[in-house]
Amino acid sequence: MSNIYDEIISSNSILLLTHESPDGDAIGSLMGMYHMLININKKVDVVVPEMPETFLFLNSIEKVITKSDNEYDLAIVLDCANKERIGQTNNEFDSCKKSIIIDHHLSNQEFGDVNYVEGDTSSCCQVLYYLFKEWGIDITEKIGEALAVGMLTDTSGFRNNNTDKNTFLMASELTDIVDIHKIYYLVLSKKSMSQYLLMKMTLDRLEILHDGKIAFSYISEEDMANVGAKMGDHEGLVDLGRNIGGVEVSIFMRECSDCYRISLRSNGLVNVNEIAKKFGGGGHKMAAGIKLTANFKETKNNLINAIKEELDKQ
Repeated sequence: MSNIYDEIISSNSILLLTHESPDGDAIGSLMGMYHMLININKKVDVVVPEMPETFLFLNSIEKVITKSDNEYDLAIVLDCANKERIGQTNNEFDSCKKSIIIDHHLSNQEFGDVNYVEGDTSSCCQVLYYLFKEWGIDITEKIGEALAVGMLTDTSGFRNNNTDKNTFLMASELTDIVDIHKIYYLVLSKKSMSQYLLMKMTLDRLEILHDGKIAFSYISEEDMANVGAKMGDHEGLVDLGRNIGGVEVSIFMRECSDCYRISLRSNGLVNVNEIAKKFGGGGHKMAAGIKLTANFKETKNNLINAIKEELDKQ
């Protein structure tokens, strides 16, 4: 912890990065760290090539840039398990003299000069919250709002098994600083018409396999275009399968221009992080992701077979 803060204090220019296709924890971590650094008078840039509209309500989100040509003393990469997954346009990470990785993924490859990974923590925002407290940082409303976004989204509103005592303590303390109910509505409850149409497609295509233990569904790039969906509108669709009684693993595939992005969710019997690692992905025991370039049928069959094999061991 002290090494991280010492590096921050000794750096004049700092770049903040996170993973590609950023979710609430990624954006919340970036903006929470941004406001902390601004408050201690650091020069900071935040690079996010694609920003989900869901998080545009966050304070100073307009300061985020899509790319940078500058050089920096320090890169801080948040909520990202490996270098290949960094969301960047101009290879900004390599333009920095030093790097710090702060994360909560068990699969983190510790690719920075300084690495701080708490693999049993519910969100990167929770990691930051307790780091800030350790450093004596005042949790302002702007910082608290951003960290609450990551806490709520990565626990699915305290429903995931990664929610622990410290998550609830964090939430309790944040209620004195920010409107948790409002943030919950904005990031978890509020849906656009495009999101509802994607939900309908996902449910219409839902397959229940292997004696009711596996759920599978997908959306295509064309589907996203047809309903006017934007970046991030697919978030949470994998849970539609997981919430069905008897389902142990839910698979959700989303077609992109050059690959498929797969979300895996478990109800506890199968460690989907281990499944994801077999395909070059990673994450957590009950939530993991993969990026694959194989064709649809091959990708689907390989995933289902890998999960069947793991289920049959139980």
